[in-house]
Amino acid sequence: MAKAIATEHLRFAPEILRRLGEELIPHPDQGIVELARNSYDADAHECTVELISVDQPGGTIRIIDDGVGMDRNAIVSGWLLVGRSPKEHRQLTALGRIPAGDKGLGRLAALRMGRRALVRTRPQREAGFEYEIDIDWADFERHASVEEVPIEVRKAITDAPQGTMIEVTELDISLSREDVDRLARALVLLADPFDAATSFRPRLVTPEFGDLERKVRESYFDYAEYRMVAELSQSGFAHVSVVDGRGRELFGGEHKDISKTPSKPYDAPPAKFELWVFLLTRSAFAGRGLSMNEVKQWLSIVGGVHLYQNGLRVRPYGDSGHDWLDMNLRRARSPEERPSTNTSIGRVTVDDPDQRLVQKTDREGFVEGNAYKELRRFAMESLDWTASRRLALAERTRRRGRREAVKDLAGAKQAVVTQLEGAPPVVKAAVGAALTTYDNAVKREISALQSEVQLYRTLSTIGTTTAVFAHEAAKPVSQIERLSRVIATRARRLLGHAYEEELAEPVDLVRRSAVALQTYVRLPLGILQSEKRRVGRSDLHIVIANMISLLKPFLDDAKIQVVPHLAKEDALVYASAASLESIIANLLVNSVSAFTQGSKPTLDRSIEIHTEVQQDEVIMRVLDNGPGIRGLTIEQIWLPGYTTIPGGTGLGLTIVRDAVEDLGGSVSAVASGELGGAEFNLVFPRLT
Repeated sequence: MAKAIATEHLRFAPEILRRLGEELIPHPDQGIVELARNSYDADAHECTVELISVDQPGGTIRIIDDGVGMDRNAIVSGWLLVGRSPKEHRQLTALGRIPAGDKGLGRLAALRMGRRALVRTRPQREAGFEYEIDIDWADFERHASVEEVPIEVRKAITDAPQGTMIEVTELDISLSREDVDRLARALVLLADPFDAATSFRPRLVTPEFGDLERKVRESYFDYAEYRMVAELSQSGFAHVSVVDGRGRELFGGEHKDISKTPSKPYDAPPAKFELWVFLLTRSAFAGRGLSMNEVKQWLSIVGGVHLYQNGLRVRPYGDSGHDWLDMNLRRARSPEERPSTNTSIGRVTVDDPDQRLVQKTDREGFVEGNAYKELRRFAMESLDWTASRRLALAERTRRRGRREAVKDLAGAKQAVVTQLEGAPPVVKAAVGAALTTYDNAVKREISALQSEVQLYRTLSTIGTTTAVFAHEAAKPVSQIERLSRVIATRARRLLGHAYEEELAEPVDLVRRSAVALQTYVRLPLGILQSEKRRVGRSDLHIVIANMISLLKPFLDDAKIQVVPHLAKEDALVYASAASLESIIANLLVNSVSAFTQGSKPTLDRSIEIHTEVQQDEVIMRVLDNGPGIRGLTIEQIWLPGYTTIPGGTGLGLTIVRDAVEDLGGSVSAVASGELGGAEFNLVFPRLT
């Protein structure tokens, strides 16, 4: 007789639950948003999130909605079943919504944030009844496998209306101010707040949320300089239309104009890309009953391009620092005719019932498969085409203006010559000689300007090339910083005290180095922002503080302390922030180079910046205790190409001199100044 074969079941340890809680959801606000997404799937109109004493461990998170609730079968076969979701069938809800369908992993991670999780749900189909489950995660720690822990589903009579309440108590973590702010923004933007037809409105019970919600729902779209609407059809063909602030079409394009593969459709689900672009200058808002700062504040909250799949926003697209369409990189290459994430707001809405776009397990964006890459290509090529059309229009305007200027100059000269024809001989000779002298002076000025244009085109090429490399470096640097935190978390758990003794210092050094590199990456992108090139009222003190902050990791790495000694009065000058930044940055970098390249050892490296505000002038002194100016005369240091630094460009101090003189000021240098090193003295006309 055949012998019976014993069978076993695959099991998993409770440790997996903790790892899901710690590693699957990197920020606590993401777990809470996952629970709000469940409310959307349950056809809720309202979802309220309450945070109770969460500023320290031991607090409570409560989520209440008015959705259809769950009966016993939905709880057992769906809510408690991790890794498979009944939403995968993609059946529309009663309100016509397409369920998000996250397989319960995000929900599990959220519930695991506390020691206990309580669920009370009142199903629409069983009016007057309520189901409750109470999970104590400590029970799981006392068993070898998750399957050994019983979870009781209790049923009771109730007179409360349909809906669900989830309460996570005795939190293992605390929520910082940054976490709460990020949660508030995520909830406001979760269901498209700019679509009046949206029937789902999650909210956070905090005093700040109402103010944030009002700011987000403010409508400043009518103040946009232009609006781009790009549509991708069911068959994968694109169309783009660009209209001005009054709704008049400026130009439009078909698939063959937009796509780099005009004979092939985009292999992506149907989508609509809308982008509103703002010209953030005071003149653009003059007489419009609205301040530029109001719009800038609004854009700081909602700016960027958000991505909505089947009615719900997918993070991190549109979050601060997540430039998924490379808008800032492309703006650095062509600053005048392209929007940035700071000057525009946009949304890509995707109709994707089959969910060809698949979200990652940690809910941080989509898996970058073919459908996602094609959707991104559609959006980026729509931006590229729009920018090329705008650039062509602007170039035609510039060329026409240049031709007209030359024509006007020639006409003016001829008019003078004509008038001289009837003048007395003595006057004719004198004015003719003066006109010739003037003509020669204009030619010399044009020649000098052409030479300067060549110099600054070289600098522009250097800047834009640096910006490209900086942008490409941003992603791996961010990964290094994030992975160093993951390594630290896992190693502490696995190694205990041994981690602190053996690995804590090098891992922390890796993390700090990555943070420093992120600053180097942000530096060229920050300096190249076109808004900073607009001339106006600028406070030199603010620019000094910003540049010291921006360069701090760079200075710290070189072990240099910058000490500002700033006047009490505002140091106001008529200049662009970019010109002042270029002056200060070049002087600071010049000092750093002197320290690191000089032969004179300096233990305590120091740079001092002094300002003095007089009646008509603002004086700035930048001095250091480095080796001073050696190998070049004071006259030579201002000349382009002259430098004592191996591999240096010799352009930094040339830029400083030209920038200061363009502002109507003056600059001088001392080879060995008050601190022993180089000293630069700058004088600017004061703006009163």
